[in-house]
Amino acid sequence: MEELAADRQQRARLRRMQLWAGGLLLASLLLFIVAQLLHARHPAWGYVAAFAEAAVIGAMADWFAVVALFRHPLGIPVWHTAIIPRRKDDIARSLGQFIENHFITEEGITRRIRDADPATRIASWLLHPVNKARIGDAGARALRQLLLAIDDAEMSEAIRDIATRQLARIDLSGSAVTLADMLVEADKHQQLLNAVLDGIGGYLGNEENRPRITQFLISAFDIDNALLKMALGRYAPRAIVSLHGTVAAIRNDPEHAFRLSFGEWVDACIERLREDPEWRARIARHQSETLASPAVQSILAGFWDAIRDHLLDDLGRDDPRIAARTQALVDRIGRLLVTDESFRDWLNAAIEAGSRGLVHRYRGEAGKFIEQQLAQWTREEMSERIELALGRDLQFIRINGTVVGGLIGLLIYTALQLAGRS
Repeated sequence: MEELAADRQQRARLRRMQLWAGGLLLASLLLFIVAQLLHARHPAWGYVAAFAEAAVIGAMADWFAVVALFRHPLGIPVWHTAIIPRRKDDIARSLGQFIENHFITEEGITRRIRDADPATRIASWLLHPVNKARIGDAGARALRQLLLAIDDAEMSEAIRDIATRQLARIDLSGSAVTLADMLVEADKHQQLLNAVLDGIGGYLGNEENRPRITQFLISAFDIDNALLKMALGRYAPRAIVSLHGTVAAIRNDPEHAFRLSFGEWVDACIERLREDPEWRARIARHQSETLASPAVQSILAGFWDAIRDHLLDDLGRDDPRIAARTQALVDRIGRLLVTDESFRDWLNAAIEAGSRGLVHRYRGEAGKFIEQQLAQWTREEMSERIELALGRDLQFIRINGTVVGGLIGLLIYTALQLAGRS
């Protein structure tokens, strides 16, 4: 609709200028006729006639030149007229090559981009509250549509397979050795032992737990004899107190023999994990069997359902957190572009490099595209389009030709009169 309105406006302006130019030609012709009729009454009419005659000639010549660009004047196929319709394909080709060679160049595009400082403009746009809200809302809507469009069964299977493959690639033996080395180097294994001893000591030191410990021992040894139960029930508290004392002694003595034995055992386990292929193979086998178990596979397959339900639940709210987080991310990016000059320079350089690559790759297509687009027009359409774009200015040429032609005719006539008198 806007394009049609612009065309109508251009046509109206062109018609007005054509009427002005044609009216000026007609006025010059009438003035010439009047001057010829009144020439004998006063010598001044000779000057008027000379001006009007030259003006008519100039107006007619420029009218012919302007019309010859777009059509045959008066429908007569005069040689070298209707230039634009006749040379339509050549014009399209030349215009495409001209734009390709002189406008769409790597240097020109990158210079314009550099002058425009797109990173600063992007930052300003991102920091505008309306734009941030739009990005957040649009991102939330797009994510919701995407979640609803995804095949849940396929996605669950894909996530399960990916997770299984990634977990299977983990070297548990190597990871365990690395973790253990870090623990031993920082003496964390002894601290871990302290935590275990504190827990055991606290449980053994609580007298309320002694009946449960005694009952556990009876159940563990599967004692049915009443005398043995009585004996165990009588002596178990002393054993618990003794065990509690032993735990406390280990806990409080950094050089206790048990601690040293524990450290040696940890070192031996680490060395065996590092060097024993049988242990490594056994761990890898257990890892593979665990991953292949139905329970683990069910857990991995359920990841997608949990993620999807959580996201849809948030996106179904009036103020989804995802939209707010997206806005916050956009705000951080915008502020970073404003405050971090190196980041801003990097983005500008990336845009320049990307644009340069696109121009280098598709530059040859630009001329072809313009040529192909213009080739779709008929000769009449191209002539009409160009006339609408340039016709108003061309009518000024007709007007100028009328005025300038008249002045030149008047100048020549005046010169001849002066020469004749001398």
